[in-house]
Amino acid sequence: MEDAEIIRQVLAGHHEKFADLVERYQAPLIHFLRRTLGGDEDVFDCAQEAFLAAYRNLSRYSEEHPFRAWLYTIARNKALDLMRKRRREVPLIVDENLVDHQPLPEEVWLEKEQATMLAEVLKELPEHYGQALYLRYRQELTYEEIALILEVPVSRVKTYLHRGKEKLRQHLERREIIHERDRQSVVDSTVPR
Repeated sequence: MEDAEIIRQVLAGHHEKFADLVERYQAPLIHFLRRTLGGDEDVFDCAQEAFLAAYRNLSRYSEEHPFRAWLYTIARNKALDLMRKRRREVPLIVDENLVDHQPLPEEVWLEKEQATMLAEVLKELPEHYGQALYLRYRQELTYEEIALILEVPVSRVKTYLHRGKEKLRQHLERREIIHERDRQSVVDSTVPR
């Protein structure tokens, strides 16, 4: 059933139907909030507050925008409010535990190493680039949905994604050069003269 139909039923008095929307969007919203807030400490509370705010304000929802983007906007605003209260910077986290198949142990190790390195590099990017990249490539949102969530024009989302990918590439190249230099210095220090 489409989101709009579920919302119409909830507004018509079938309040239990809102649980269908919660079930549909709970996991992706929690992943989004983990990336924004950094850990599980406040993620579930923030997600619950976002769903509650969406439920209370459902009559204000406009079908001209996807419900998911509207919900993510509410969740993002809740997360920003929480971060303002905590007065700390937003750490960026890549969820390392999302695996579609039964990988071999060495694949799991390699994926975790790569995810850890990517999370470290993403922390070095400006927040808006990291959020845009995450929403586009991990949550698979459209440019329009990302624009609604980040509260910027679509053209700025495209700019964030383009510049974010370029900065990500530069950071990864720089890390590879440093790793190669470190490996060479280890080799040089172990070779007898």
